[in-house]
Amino acid sequence: MLSRTARRLWKSVIAAKDESGQALLFVLIALALLMSIPLAIATTTVDQLPQTTRNLNWDAAYEAAQAGLSDYLQNLDLNGGYSVYNKTPGNTDGNPAFTSWVPASTTPPESYAYAPSTVASTGLISLQVSGKAGTGADAVIRTFDYTVRPSTSLDDVYWSNYETVDPALGSAYSGCASYYDPGPPSSPSSGCSIEFNGSDVLDGPVFSNDTFRTCGSPGFESTVESGNSNVAAGYVEAPSCSSPTPPSAFQDGVPTLVANTPPQQTIPNSTIAAALADGCEFNGSVTLALTAQTSSTPPTTKVAWSGGTLAPGSASWCGSGPSGTITVSAMTAGLIYATTNVTLSGSMTGGLDIMAGNNITLTGNVTYPAANIVTAANQTESDPSDALGLVAVNFIQLSPPAPGNPPAGMTVDAAILSLTDSFYLPNWGSAPVYGNLNVFGSIAQDFRGPVATVSSNGSTITNGFAKNYHYDTSLQTLWPPYFVPPNSAAWGATTYTECAQGSAKSVLGSGACT
Repeated sequence: MLSRTARRLWKSVIAAKDESGQALLFVLIALALLMSIPLAIATTTVDQLPQTTRNLNWDAAYEAAQAGLSDYLQNLDLNGGYSVYNKTPGNTDGNPAFTSWVPASTTPPESYAYAPSTVASTGLISLQVSGKAGTGADAVIRTFDYTVRPSTSLDDVYWSNYETVDPALGSAYSGCASYYDPGPPSSPSSGCSIEFNGSDVLDGPVFSNDTFRTCGSPGFESTVESGNSNVAAGYVEAPSCSSPTPPSAFQDGVPTLVANTPPQQTIPNSTIAAALADGCEFNGSVTLALTAQTSSTPPTTKVAWSGGTLAPGSASWCGSGPSGTITVSAMTAGLIYATTNVTLSGSMTGGLDIMAGNNITLTGNVTYPAANIVTAANQTESDPSDALGLVAVNFIQLSPPAPGNPPAGMTVDAAILSLTDSFYLPNWGSAPVYGNLNVFGSIAQDFRGPVATVSSNGSTITNGFAKNYHYDTSLQTLWPPYFVPPNSAAWGATTYTECAQGSAKSVLGSGACT
């Protein structure tokens, strides 16, 4: 029989054996875990490698499409007529991107192809570009549908070539535009200059090739750019101004100097020809009264016309005889052209361009339906449903009715373009105070058209209209039909939509962007 001491010793030995067995078990478990971790890592890496490769190719396919877009825009910048080429056999200009994949890079292998189509009535281009990256099962093809357009006066709420009175307005102004205003002391005479003043609001981008003259604190609420390198600040004080304009009146401190862009000064013959095929051409002068039919489906505009002679061969919807009614439905590519003058007023909806070989006179408000004008959270305004273009070779002039008390002003919702002259109020120096001239859209003119006279401190209108111009941001992508583009300008993409992924939806496949 073991003694008490011996029994204690024996228990210690047994306990030690048990603990050594447990330790061995723990060691074996740890070794098993250490061996399984690398295997799990390797398995996960192998499983994720194809997905990682596809993710890289997904991004690379987008970069390839961007390379294709850049290639097409570069061709357009070099040749404005490049828009006539597409993937139609015999009409590709030999560019392989119209019919096959063109390498963009080799690591990873990327390539692109594109297919443009021009909307004849607007000059905008719908360009589908496909980008491909990778090879075999890992290849990714992504296709994008871009809206491509040139820079144009439609980019600005206000655009001018000269900031002086048009010499065509009388012998007193014959020397007003022999050069861009270099500023003092070589400026044109005081009778030539036209100023922005404290009653003016210009809510949108502003550009002139000339020097801005200012008095007081005009409301420039967006970017202001000048093409005149003669004046470092881009603006000078009006000669008789008693209230200098602070640089803070401009969003960027002073107008930004940009490249000079000459305007186009004729209506292209192709546009006039289109009036016969897709619109109405009148010989002589014509009076138009617009009426928006917003209750119809789709909304339409009825145009009552009189005067002039409808040219043979005009589109069937133009009617016939010495007067009649024209119906423009929704965004139909409506075009009305008169060889001499157009007189106009009323309300409209849809797409319409009204052009005159001489002048356009506005005898009253020209408006879109108020419900169609949308104000965004950032306070910009747009109308994605309506686009009216008013294009005159010479003047677009205001002939408002007698003002009430208080004066109600005048509203013009349109993209306004005077190719060789001005948008102006003929009796600006003697007219009564009309109130605000509310323009929603854009104004472009060769010479600055006066619409008012002001007090010496630039704060009070003494004759005519105070300017209240608001840019229609829809003009960045929605042009009035057949609107006249500039002579030459840089092209760019304004919007894009990504199409369904895969080769079936590429431009070399179905080309259907869904």
